[in-house]
Amino acid sequence: MKITDVKNIKASRKYSNALISTALENNNADKIYQDLVFITETIKTNAQLHDFLYNPVVTCSDKIDVIKKLFSVHIDKISLDFMLLLAENRRLNILEEVLNQYLESYNKHKNIVKPLIVSAVELDEERKKRIIQKLETKLSKTVLPEYKVSPDIIGGLIIEIDDKTIDCSIRAKFENLRQQLTKGNKYGNN
Repeated sequence: MKITDVKNIKASRKYSNALISTALENNNADKIYQDLVFITETIKTNAQLHDFLYNPVVTCSDKIDVIKKLFSVHIDKISLDFMLLLAENRRLNILEEVLNQYLESYNKHKNIVKPLIVSAVELDEERKKRIIQKLETKLSKTVLPEYKVSPDIIGGLIIEIDDKTIDCSIRAKFENLRQQLTKGNKYGNN
């Protein structure tokens, strides 16, 4: 990781923390989150806007004018002021990371967890419901999973939550069995 990346992550965390505290104080964390998603998607899908806002040659005042014209009608005043602050401080380049940091804080505040559930085949709705119910009971949190199909796990599931992985795949069981067999049995016979 480059030093500039570390600096950007630290900066985005500071901006995000300030934004989430302001949003929580004003009871509009949901709206601010929706605004951030709207803003980042708008910038991502419009190449001209993206190039304009991220161009270091374009003046801050020009960027501020464009941000006001484009977003003032569509987003909360706090979100608009936040975007203007980023533009003023020449920090629009960290907007996506601010969104990621904000989302992380928002989910903690709302007691939401977003695990990745990997299966060998597509799961039917009933199975998904049972998995979600078990996870919500075990974690005491709202579970909003993302699903991925990976045939190479052979069967079972792999569940990734934050920095933890629960591997109940057949591939993992085979790997464990293989390791036990190559170590020899508990009586010392190889």
